[in-house]
Amino acid sequence: MKTIYNRYMKQLLKNGLRLSVIASIVFSVTSCDLDEEGYNFYPLDDYFENTSRLEMAVNAAYIGLCNQTTYGQYWMVYDTDTDLSHIKGSDIGHVARDLGHYNIYSTHSWLQDTWATYYTGIDRVNLILENMDKVQITDEKDTIFFKNLVGQSRALRAIYYFDLVKLFGDVPLRTKSADKYDEVRVPKTDRAIVYDTIIADLKSAIIDLPWRDEMTQTGERISKGAAMGMLAKVYLFRGGYSLYGAGSSGTLKRPDNYKEYYQEAKKVLDELITANKHGLLKSYERVFRNMCELEYDPFENMFEVSFFSLTGQVGTSSTVGTYNGPEINAASSYGRANSFIKTQNFFYDTFDPNGDLRRDVAIATFSINKDDVVKEINRKQSYNWAPGKWRRNWHTGKIKDNNNTDLNAVILRYADVLLMRAEVENELNGGPNDLAIEALNQVRRRAFGKDYLTADAAFDLRISDFGDKESFFNYLFEERARELCFEGHRRMDLIRWGLLNKTLTDTKKKFDDAIANKEMNSYTFTAAIRFKTGVHELYPIPDYDVRETGGTIIQNPGY
Repeated sequence: MKTIYNRYMKQLLKNGLRLSVIASIVFSVTSCDLDEEGYNFYPLDDYFENTSRLEMAVNAAYIGLCNQTTYGQYWMVYDTDTDLSHIKGSDIGHVARDLGHYNIYSTHSWLQDTWATYYTGIDRVNLILENMDKVQITDEKDTIFFKNLVGQSRALRAIYYFDLVKLFGDVPLRTKSADKYDEVRVPKTDRAIVYDTIIADLKSAIIDLPWRDEMTQTGERISKGAAMGMLAKVYLFRGGYSLYGAGSSGTLKRPDNYKEYYQEAKKVLDELITANKHGLLKSYERVFRNMCELEYDPFENMFEVSFFSLTGQVGTSSTVGTYNGPEINAASSYGRANSFIKTQNFFYDTFDPNGDLRRDVAIATFSINKDDVVKEINRKQSYNWAPGKWRRNWHTGKIKDNNNTDLNAVILRYADVLLMRAEVENELNGGPNDLAIEALNQVRRRAFGKDYLTADAAFDLRISDFGDKESFFNYLFEERARELCFEGHRRMDLIRWGLLNKTLTDTKKKFDDAIANKEMNSYTFTAAIRFKTGVHELYPIPDYDVRETGGTIIQNPGY
């Protein structure tokens, strides 16, 4: 089932209009066929009269995620350039290349769009929480539904703020809806306080949200398991490295008590995994085939952001499979893919060639011409290889636009939960323990086509395979890449580990050595040349917001 957006939503979001003039979003469509479209307008004073109206308001609050300014396209670029991916082309002067290649400036339109989209979503949630007591509840079933909707709202606000902190560091914390201009002239709040709000929202949401198999609503909603997984991830980032300071350069540091946050993450992960509500699909390829076939399965994909457009227009559609898939000629029967996100053979070669089934799913070493013929790209030009998880020749939906698709973006998979457990246990115990090894082995077993819950003495890794905490982390460093590549995590992981600068430097050396040895054609890995540690671990606060708030918001270091 796909989400059908109100015809006015795009313009409403663009203009930042209040929820009082937002119509309903219809979630009653099966197999992407339109059943109905509602677009009535309601005054705010009597809008929140029942849970049906509240549900419409919550649906509208999801839109900040379901937009090309966030997970529909921009977040793909926010995840580059790293050791896994880079923006096509070595030059700068293009909106995506400037971000990926670290030619970053405070007037960049994408940063402004993302900032505005997230704060619009936050404002919508704030309006819901301010008015939820007006909702008339009829019976016990309605009470449960009401709590579920409020839980979704709090989880959404947490996700919005979490993304903002990862992108921008300290950001204005707004927990009330903005009625007047002065109410948005809020200075930046220390991210520790913002994290406290994120954690409180997720904890509150978890209490009232149902598990995935108890959901009464259909569609891509936040469940208890999804909120728990996100809370664990928040704790890891709260305890990770982040850029602090002002002026020309900042300092990358983590809290002295960072292990306390790892301990909190462990508690959440233990409860989530023990609940047995989520797991891995039998086939790694099937995870992404499902997405390409518009099949939502929250067993492994614990939370996906939903995209759908009747005509394929920008805004309510995504670019999943076109922007981050193998290049496909516009005349092909599959539709065009401009393939702007690229990878290379250095990452490809980290996969075990003797059985790791993920490699040929994750990485497309080919393009497709106008006659639907698959053309292999020479290894010497591997910088033109592309993500393969959402390749357009797997798509089953109607081609409505050459650039846009109806494919969802996945925010959290159960494999990520297992790898978080492995990381947490290794950190807290000064090396891997049985829980860490088993979590890692479950991911690896599935990668090699085995039953992930069945131990295999001949195949499984053991504690003795790792000399210490560092060696296990180094393996996990690569395993997270192999399992979760191109899903929007890598660059942020490298920052929270304090390893972005080193990783870019190491990747540039691989390019330089391959070119010197005539194993690769000439290519410039621009990101490593332009990257400035102490600056580029954060994006700049959009210049518009610094200016329009009269300097109330102080710019990030180096911009």
